[in-house]
Amino acid sequence: MRKYELTEDSQLHDYLLDGEKQRIRLWQIRALQDFSDVKAGQTGGWVESEASLDQQGECWIYDSQSLVFGGSDVKDDAQIHGASTLCHQAHVSGHAFVEDSLVSGECFIRENARVINDSQIIALRGLTADHDQLLQIYGNAVVRASRVVHQAQIYGDAVVSNAFIEHRAEVFGHAVLEGNEDNNVWICDCARVFENARIIAGSGEDQIPTIRYSSQIYGNAVIEGDCVLKHHVHIFDDATLIGGPVLLDNHVQIYGSARVTGNVLIENNVQVCDLATVDGINGEAIHIRGNKAVNGDQRVTRTPFYGVF
Repeated sequence: MRKYELTEDSQLHDYLLDGEKQRIRLWQIRALQDFSDVKAGQTGGWVESEASLDQQGECWIYDSQSLVFGGSDVKDDAQIHGASTLCHQAHVSGHAFVEDSLVSGECFIRENARVINDSQIIALRGLTADHDQLLQIYGNAVVRASRVVHQAQIYGDAVVSNAFIEHRAEVFGHAVLEGNEDNNVWICDCARVFENARIIAGSGEDQIPTIRYSSQIYGNAVIEGDCVLKHHVHIFDDATLIGGPVLLDNHVQIYGSARVTGNVLIENNVQVCDLATVDGINGEAIHIRGNKAVNGDQRVTRTPFYGVF
């Protein structure tokens, strides 16, 4: 039994595809029966055809500002609210919830995922070596006021707010990204943030935590403010980074209950662990490099002479 119909009300919608202007006719939907919180006769959003919204389940496109077209579809019990657009093979299913957001390109928003608060989900293959991976947001993940692009993966109980996630980056587990109106958290390339890790943007200039090039943040690690992690950096256990700025590069590991703060550059196979601290907070930049270990309860407050560690 059909739960909705296409009304006679239609509109022409212009959009760009591969840089070329396209035009499509969309039709408003109207419920034919009561289901979930939808009443018979209630109108909703605009679709390209009945293939855009499944007749089964309790899925619905609630608001007249929402558009679904270009091979995109809404299935199961998924809900689309507000000024949302699904286009170019975006698939929303399960109990997923999209509100006031754009979901574009071949991707999957499924299970109990939520994409809200003017988020932009823009899937695109061909920019990485893995041509087959599709962008996905699933599990209980929440994405708000964020931009997620290319082939990124967000899942589990991850919460992503005011962030930019791109390429094949992954955020999962109970990880939390906390950007703000001034600064995003930026996770890109093949970086991974997971378990209970937390990354927090600061306020003011240059307070954008940036995780790149296969770096991984996990355990109960916390990163805050102007921190940039480049090639294969691992931050885990209960380690803490507070930027002023902090730059880590090339197989650096910070773990245990170690703490790095202030104006610090650490590179080339350095380990900071146990209860060790590196504090560049007195105006002097600290530079540690090359096959060293800062451990135990050591406290470093100035650049060490070569061979000290």
